[in-house]
Amino acid sequence: MDIRAFGSVYGQQAALPYASGFHWAPSDGQKTFTTCRAVYTEAKSTPGTDNVYIGFNDAATDLIQIENLQGNELLPFGAVTLSGGSVQGVIVLY
Repeated sequence: MDIRAFGSVYGQQAALPYASGFHWAPSDGQKTFTTCRAVYTEAKSTPGTDNVYIGFNDAATDLIQIENLQGNELLPFGAVTLSGGSVQGVIVLY
């Protein structure tokens, strides 16, 4: 089944573009949201030392530490909660 989005038609196996998102930083406090399609991490001055706590959509109350983030990288997973960490920021993509 083809998917029509953003003025184009995408095949069933095609990667779809991200429609929207929002920025979050650890100083914003814990944030809960509907499931996303990916998160994009923003690097601090020392890539490979950052971490963030994420609740995935199949275990929203169990926060898991994702560590040694290189920064400025796309992590393609479904999350519903962000809470703390040392990243400069995260962009949640839908």
